[in-house]
Order: sequence, then C-alpha cells, then structure tokens
Amino acid sequence: MTTTAAGTPAPGETARIIETLAHPALIRLVTEIDDHGPVPHALAPAFPDLPPRELRHVRDTARALGLIDTGHHAGQPAYLLTGRGTALADLYEATARWARAHDQPTRHCQFTTRVQTVFHHFAHSLRDDDTALPAPADLLDTLLQWISTSPDPSEALECEAA
Repeated sequence: MTTTAAGTPAPGETARIIETLAHPALIRLVTEIDDHGPVPHALAPAFPDLPPRELRHVRDTARALGLIDTGHHAGQPAYLLTGRGTALADLYEATARWARAHDQPTRHCQFTTRVQTVFHHFAHSLRDDDTALPAPADLLDTLLQWISTSPDPSEALECEAA
C-alpha cells in the first residue's frame, strides 16, 4: 500500500478502497446485518440471488476489512458487525439519504444503487475526474476518516481482485 507522509493511503489507493466498499454485495451484507442482526454462517438463505463464489468473496472481503466477526446467535454460528462495520453501515445510510434527497442516480432506485453511485463519484473525484458528482464534503470526509483508521486494506483489495 502506498501512503502519504501523513500515513494515509495515497489518493489512487484510497479511490480503490472506496470502489471496494461500493461493491453491491458488500453493501448488502453490511446493511443486512445492521438492519436485521446477525446472519448465519450459511449466507445463501439470506442472499439467495448471489452465487456461492460471490458470497465467499464478499465474506472474505468483509473479514479482511474488519467489518464482520464470527460469533453466535440463537446458539448457532453467525456473522456479526464489528464497530467498524457498524460505522460503515451508518455511513452507507447517510450516503443513501443524501442521494435520495438529490435524486441520485435517479428519483426511483434501490438503496444499494444510491450508495454505489455516490461512492463511485467519490472515487472518481479522488482521481481528479471532471465527471464527479458534487456530493457533500462531510460524507467524503467521514469516509476518508474511516479509511484512515482502517487496518492495512491490502488483503481486502487482494480479495476484491480475486
């Protein structure tokens, strides 16, 4: 991972982390646990539309980013959000609220699409892309703060590339 003098990831690396956080299955996993509580280790019942390979991938990425941990719920092994996962879920919610209030990307779309759109625009803005959406600086600042307190994301990004 390339870092700046302040110890934060370089803009290109930060954009790559944001793109990872914008993966639709990751958004769904984090918000599912946040909204409905722990999910069983067998993720397929909670996400019947996702193939097993994608479920493994999103689980591995969430673990590598420190978003989920293994615990027990109702006596069964389950995935729970960590404090970092809860903070990201809150950021996803704030992002979706902002996007909905500004009809981004359209007036009628899903939560995941709203978060994904704004996060993609954040990543583009870090790459000095002129097409970046003028999203609120406070959301981007919160996201950058979240990233700066992350463990080394290299492992998660390797999971993302797999």
